[in-house]
Amino acid sequence: MKNSNTYPAERQSVKSRAISFDKMEAIASGVQARLEESTGYSKIVTDETINIARALGVTNTEIERWAKHRFSQLERETERLREIKSLLYKAYDSKLSAAIRNAHAC
Repeated sequence: MKNSNTYPAERQSVKSRAISFDKMEAIASGVQARLEESTGYSKIVTDETINIARALGVTNTEIERWAKHRFSQLERETERLREIKSLLYKAYDSKLSAAIRNAHAC
């Protein structure tokens, strides 16, 4: 059965396509936040970068300076992703919970 909320792209207005695009971007940010929380991916990338830099002979002073900058960026990004995730749950709580359950069941 075809969902009445879906339309072929050519029938959607430019505005509704932009809204759909924005919703998808918000969802992707929420997924990214969940993955970051569960995997610590950014910390792993940072640690590996430091290990490679050491192996290439980059000085500890430069590594420490870069790491401080990197962790500062990650803190800001993590906070931004938490805010996006929170907004998503407020706006789409019941639909989002059901969609996540369905996605995990596949």
